[in-house]
Amino acid sequence: MNIPKISVIVPVYNVEKYLTECLNSIINQTLKEIEIICVNDGSVDNSLEILKEYASIDERIKIIDKENEGQGYARKVGLDIASGEYILFCDSDDYYVSNDVFEKLYNEINKNNSELMFFRFLFGNRESVKLKFKRNIKDNSQNIFYIYFAPWFKIYKKSFLDRYDNWCFPKYLKFQDMPFHIQSCLRTDSISCFDKICYFYRDDNPTNVTNSKVGKKQVKNICEIIFLVCDILKKEECLDKYNLEFTFLIINRLKYYFINSGARTDIVPIIKDTFEKLSYIIDGVINKDSLNKVIDFPYLDKEHILFYKSFLRLDLENLCRYIEGKKQKELFFLKEQLNQKNIEIQNLHTKQQKELFFLKEQLNQKNIEIQNLHTKHNDLHNQNKNLYEQNNIKDQALKRLQNSWSYRIGRLFTYPLSIPLDFYRFIRDYNLIKKSGLFDSEYYLLENEDVKKAKMNPIKHYLKFGWKEGRNPSAEFNGNEYLNKRPDVQVAGLCPLVHYIKFGKEEK
Repeated sequence: MNIPKISVIVPVYNVEKYLTECLNSIINQTLKEIEIICVNDGSVDNSLEILKEYASIDERIKIIDKENEGQGYARKVGLDIASGEYILFCDSDDYYVSNDVFEKLYNEINKNNSELMFFRFLFGNRESVKLKFKRNIKDNSQNIFYIYFAPWFKIYKKSFLDRYDNWCFPKYLKFQDMPFHIQSCLRTDSISCFDKICYFYRDDNPTNVTNSKVGKKQVKNICEIIFLVCDILKKEECLDKYNLEFTFLIINRLKYYFINSGARTDIVPIIKDTFEKLSYIIDGVINKDSLNKVIDFPYLDKEHILFYKSFLRLDLENLCRYIEGKKQKELFFLKEQLNQKNIEIQNLHTKQQKELFFLKEQLNQKNIEIQNLHTKHNDLHNQNKNLYEQNNIKDQALKRLQNSWSYRIGRLFTYPLSIPLDFYRFIRDYNLIKKSGLFDSEYYLLENEDVKKAKMNPIKHYLKFGWKEGRNPSAEFNGNEYLNKRPDVQVAGLCPLVHYIKFGKEEK
């Protein structure tokens, strides 16, 4: 069996909303020689069903279903069965930004021959900090103590991880990334950085540690993690070398979570107890000589020292002054933001006033146009009224004419003669068409169902109505085309077939 080039370990816990996007970003990678180890850490939503559905269509997916013991320990369970040359960890609510990420990472770490390689990522809509690495991690304390501790933006050589059997993956604890991160950075002989964005870290998931509300339990967790890190530094014989960095880590982390908890009084004893147990390290650092040590990131300042000493002595006055100073700074920034918002609102109001002015101008213009149309409408109404009155005058004159004796006498002489004359013409044209052989009665009735149903003589129908309605007398003669060719016939209002029989043949 071929060894996978990469094993990607995905701890899964109640992420049905995001899991599909995560898995799609993995199974669609151009590097196909991978194994996907999904550790379901006691999910109570549909996450396990989604995993099973994906496993049924991709044999590279392995599912481990276990009780909930925390994300860190889920990673260890996946690592124990991983067989790839390299290891990637992916949180199940995140995803890889492109389908060629694995291929790029595999080629890059092989080229560098590194045991551990960092890569860049997107944090919501923000890019991660661009890091510069020295070949020897121990010469670059910033990478150990002052960057993200998460394993999901690193790729590990499996043979490096296999050299040790005591990696720290604590159960049931949050903030569990820190011990494994510090262990791996201290133990590796070679490290590199791939300066490409490969990963998207979702910061809007409310279940994330970074988004969860800070309380007593979270502060207890971070204190336990700090003690684990202390033990690691002792076992690796690095505590003296990194005592300043570790002191910064202790105070900075506890200060951060204390402030974010809203300075809760029930948290004070927990932090005080932690400071007391680690005072043998911190006190040795915060004297004047130790602070002269130069490191690559912002470290202990007066605020840190005041925070530590206030807790150690339970100097609530200084502690309150410190917290009040923090609040004043926050209040200042909030006021600045409020002022900015007020300016934006004022600008928006001005913009709306301008838009309202232009709308009023447009409305006035429309009113003028409507008024003009109304005036035109009245003019047309008056014109129609005048025409109506003129027509009435003409109708009255016509009626007077029709009632006159001269009109009646003339009509007696003309009208009786017009009836036999029209009848004569109709009989003449009828016989002319019938004798011509150009009228197909069967064709005419077949094409005109209404004539057939009325049981009318087809020739008589054609002479009275058919040619005027555009009906053809036969398949051979197209009356409409004839009228189009002879506009004089069309203007005279003559039957096209009759005209053709009388004159059209001869003209050809």
